[in-house]
Amino acid sequence: MDRRGDARRTRLWALERRLVAAMVLVAAVSVLMLLVGMGLFAGRGGLSPTDGAAGAPPESVRSRTTPFDGTPASGWAEGAAGIVPPPPAPVGPYDAAQVAAATSLVRDALVASRLDQNLVTGHDPTGYLGLLAPDAAAALRPLFGTGREPEAQALVSLADPASPLLPVPPRVTGGMRVEEGEEGELVVHTNYLFAYAFDAPPGAVVDPMDAVVVVRADVDYVLRIGGKWTRSSQGLWYGDVAGYGYSIACDAYKRGFLAPTHTDRDDRRPLPRPDPGAYFDPSAPLPAEIGCPP
Repeated sequence: MDRRGDARRTRLWALERRLVAAMVLVAAVSVLMLLVGMGLFAGRGGLSPTDGAAGAPPESVRSRTTPFDGTPASGWAEGAAGIVPPPPAPVGPYDAAQVAAATSLVRDALVASRLDQNLVTGHDPTGYLGLLAPDAAAALRPLFGTGREPEAQALVSLADPASPLLPVPPRVTGGMRVEEGEEGELVVHTNYLFAYAFDAPPGAVVDPMDAVVVVRADVDYVLRIGGKWTRSSQGLWYGDVAGYGYSIACDAYKRGFLAPTHTDRDDRRPLPRPDPGAYFDPSAPLPAEIGCPP
């Protein structure tokens, strides 16, 4: 049995130190640190038709223009069309216009961090960092192009330079909700799945998921407003994060990048997963498996 057709690896992340305000007037900066635990699971072909897949066409009929066919992501929206803010409504002391402005800014941040090819393939974080508060951007900037990409992967998607993406939009599903945070804070909870289609050499793809990577990102964005914050700390921050990578190459993921399973050099047999379809449901509980080799 081809291990590439079986391998379905999932990476779990947790926040080790959250970026928080340490003083009343100044948002003190700490570095975003993520645990390095890896998870993995498998099932022949990834999913059965009852799990939501439409079946696994052989590589000879796999289309480079419709690479999500035969995967649960086939019905998701294309690109930014999958990120739709909720209807604006007042939240606590914030009126509907302020809430709409916050969710629009968060939508832009999600597009910049997960869909913009300048970042995903070019690894240029300028567009994303420009949407954040200056102090938040300053904390993240050193994580790019310095070998520290694993510390940022809960917030951004970076494709492995050795694994080119196909020229098709990623598929997206999920949602966001808004609530009042601490004084001077409006919190936008985001919960999305992003599916990326990678190119593959002849013979590498047995199942469509062999060349598709799925990232779940549950990220709280926090808009800090008003005189409680210094000018450089006013604006958009990131708070609690959680998520995983599904159908990933562990070798690349440990370096902070996304790559499909057919590129992985790990020969360990994957662990079984009783309900792989849950990884395509943004409302499902986060999994607990940890198992990719350190």
